This record gives sequence, C-alpha cells and structure tokens, in this order.
Amino acid sequence: MVGDGAQVTDEGEAIVTTAGGWTLRDATAAEVGAWDDLVRQNPDGGQWVQSTAYADLKRTERLHPRYLVLEGSPTVHALALEHRSLAGRFWYFPTGPGIPFERFGDFAAAIRAARGGAAKGVYAVKVEPFEVDTPERRAVLRDAGFRAANPIQQNTYTVLVDLTRDVDEIFAGFKKSLRNHIRYAEKHGYRVEKVEPGEATYRTMYELMQTVSGGKGVEGMKPYEYYRTLWSSAVAQGSGHFWFGYDGAHDGPQASAFMIRFGRYALAKDGGSVPDRAIRGGAHLIRWQAMQWFKEDGAEVYDAYATPPSWQADDRSHRLHGPGVFKQVFGPIVDHLPSHDLVLDARRYRLFMRLLLPIERRVRRRPWGIW
Repeated sequence: MVGDGAQVTDEGEAIVTTAGGWTLRDATAAEVGAWDDLVRQNPDGGQWVQSTAYADLKRTERLHPRYLVLEGSPTVHALALEHRSLAGRFWYFPTGPGIPFERFGDFAAAIRAARGGAAKGVYAVKVEPFEVDTPERRAVLRDAGFRAANPIQQNTYTVLVDLTRDVDEIFAGFKKSLRNHIRYAEKHGYRVEKVEPGEATYRTMYELMQTVSGGKGVEGMKPYEYYRTLWSSAVAQGSGHFWFGYDGAHDGPQASAFMIRFGRYALAKDGGSVPDRAIRGGAHLIRWQAMQWFKEDGAEVYDAYATPPSWQADDRSHRLHGPGVFKQVFGPIVDHLPSHDLVLDARRYRLFMRLLLPIERRVRRRPWGIW
C-alpha cells in the first residue's frame, strides 16, 4: 500500500515525497567553481572529503566525482564518488552527504526520484553520516531504507578534541601522562616549526611516515605520488598544513605531521617519526601546538584521525593499536556510524558485491576496497 504523499512510477515503485523534500540535480559550472565555499555552508559545516581537493585525489584512483545539489530547504551541496562497472554506477558520499541526520528519508526519496535524471544508471548509494554510532541512529537509517555496510573513512573511529574551550581548559582535559609529556618536551628544548609546503617537505614527510611505529611504517601505505597529490591539492586549496619537530639529535626533523583545516574541523591526517628520539613527548607537543594554531584560526574540533573502535582499543593485534594508544591520551575514542548502503537495484548490487568486487580487489591490488 502506498501512503499519503507518495507517487508510483511506471514500474510500480513507491516514491515517498514530503513537504520538505529535495530535488537532486547536477551542480552548475558556477556552483562547481565555488564548490568548497558551498560545502562549508552545509548543515554539518563541511567535510574536507566533500571538497574539490578530495575529488581530485580520488580521480587518480579511477573514481568519477559527481558534484550534486539537493535543492530544497536547506539546499545541500554533496560530492559523490562514482564507481563504474558492468553492474552500473555506484555512488559513495564520503562523510556525507552533509544533511540533517533526521532527513535521510527525504534524501532516499530524492535519490529514487532522480533515477531518470541525475541518478540514471545508479544501482546503489553509499552514505557515511559523521554521527556517533547508536542503536537509535541505526534504526533511523534502517527505516529510511539503508543497510549497514563497512567503515570507509579512517576517522570512523577517532578521538575528537573540543577547541571551542579556553586553552587552559583544553590542556587540563588531557590525561596526566600527556600533560607531563608535553611539559617535558618543552622543558628539554624540543622545537616545533610550522613548515612551508613543497617537494622537499613532501619527501621528508613521506620518509618519516615510513619509519613511524618503531620503524615499521604506516600499514597499507600508498605510493609517494598518491600522498604528493593529496598534500599538494590540500595546499593549493588553502587547507593543508605541515609541522616538523626537532630534538637536536638528528640531521633533520625527528617527527612530522600533516593536518587539514576545513570547515569546523582540524584533521590530523598524516604523521611520521624516526624510531629513536632524544626527547620524549615531541610528537605530542607537535599536536598540541597545532591544536592551538587551529583554534586561533577558527577551528572548533580537532580530529586525531584513525584509531581502532573503542571495543578493540586494547587489542594489540589491531593494525591501529599503536596509533590508538598514542591518540587516546588526548581523549576517549568516539565510534561513528559505519557507511550505509541504499540499494536501488538488488540484482545489480548482488552482482557487484559477489562477483565484480572480489575481482577488482585482486586485479587492482586494492584489498581495502574500491573507495
């Protein structure tokens, strides 16, 4: 039975419409030209992975950016990464779309209504609300027609620091061990510099990422050109920032950090260090000084980026156990919702998930998936 406020397509599919519903369309050239500013005006304040810099990065991995507009109240600008295969088109909205959480039913209706237009050929849509994972929120998505899938962005599980508080209050909120580390590094002359971007900085950053975690490096680390594209795109956008830390015992920096400032967030995206250090606490001091810089710049939240989920925080076999231990001194792990899929064509979705995706993982050597 089709309820009030619904329409029926020629195929007999019910399309729910509401008074506050959206119409989905492709962005105009003018909107794409102003995309980053428009994304920052979204209800969620804007996510970097919804920006043009991230779109340019993922284009190098054979994903096709789609700049989309949900026209209505409020109007929302949403980046979808389109994966193309024999099954058709699969859309992924990284940490998005930036709509009010209670409006995912309206969003699903807008997608279904656009299957003859902007969403033509799309058999599934993956969303990724940056909301704390609760049974109640999962129920909202389930009732809107979404099914839970796997986490995609590494900050699905992360540590968040509220930067709207006074500096002294932020510092007092850290664990005592962290406060001691920071004071020790300052007392013993650990020097932190915000460094200029460029090829030399990128090369040094990449080298330090290869020796982090006691010399083991970052698990699943991608080739240099991927990071160079990421860093240079963020820098060109005005959102990318580098910090190096010096302990006086090495020819160059002992530790490094690359962070992104976009919308409300300061995202601690990449970090590296040499395994031996003359002054303990340097990496912590880098992040504390960066937090203060971002606070002055207007950021409201520091995102430590990438930890195990809270229920695996003590699991030494987890690939992010080491980084998780380092980051938990700044605050507790926050578990966000995993991605959720809206399936528009069940047959094509099964074809992709069961047959095409495993092949693509092997051929493209992408064990972590397609996104």
